[in-house]
Amino acid sequence: MKKLLFADLDDTLFQSERKQVPGADWLPIAYLAGGQPISYANPAQLELLALFQREMILIPVTARNHDAFRRVRIDFPAEAILNYGGIIINADGTPDAAWLQASRAAAAQSLALLQEWMEALERENAALDAGAHIRLIHDFDTAFYVVAKSRRGDLAALAALAHACREARSAGRLPDVAIHHNHNNLALIPRWLDKQHAVDHLRRRYEAACGEVLTFGMGDSFVDLNFIESCDYQIIPRGSQIAVGRGGSPQ
Repeated sequence: MKKLLFADLDDTLFQSERKQVPGADWLPIAYLAGGQPISYANPAQLELLALFQREMILIPVTARNHDAFRRVRIDFPAEAILNYGGIIINADGTPDAAWLQASRAAAAQSLALLQEWMEALERENAALDAGAHIRLIHDFDTAFYVVAKSRRGDLAALAALAHACREARSAGRLPDVAIHHNHNNLALIPRWLDKQHAVDHLRRRYEAACGEVLTFGMGDSFVDLNFIESCDYQIIPRGSQIAVGRGGSPQ
């Protein structure tokens, strides 16, 4: 029976440097565009990764776009799910054409919504002096979601920005989106964009090709809950947002 592990990347298979200072025996795993290491795997994570690679088909499920994904120094010989499920990369490195076409059609419908949120975020960022860098994430000429990160690592300011977003959404002042906040990351995600949809699609593909499969889901944050709960078994890193804040959910 094929064993599939659908795994988030950042702070799941490896650690962001901003969250934990790497030790001398930690291995650089992910890099900025300029080539500087930004994330590391500790010895336990490296051992676990080797186990996964021996025993399972490891499929990453990440918010990273294609450029950021290619700066992760892990060999993924099968498929990859990027942009919160907006892109599926086939084993040969090409995007799944049908999935991309469907995502582009959905993204065209949510572009105005994201632009409205971008403008509101910029205003609130200035009002709160949050110092956030706000971007509309594109990939394969498609706009997927909005992300904000504090340039100065001011977690309280970013939390205040996230709270303002939730209040504006609840009051109906801005259109409905999923609001994901974890540490120095705030993402505004249109409701059609969902990691679970892509995971379910690939699971059905493997079932059609191989028969019954055994699935494992692994993730650290509330935004991962839907896809890991759709798998047969769930793996949650100690100290993660899910582990510390059980009972929470994506918003």
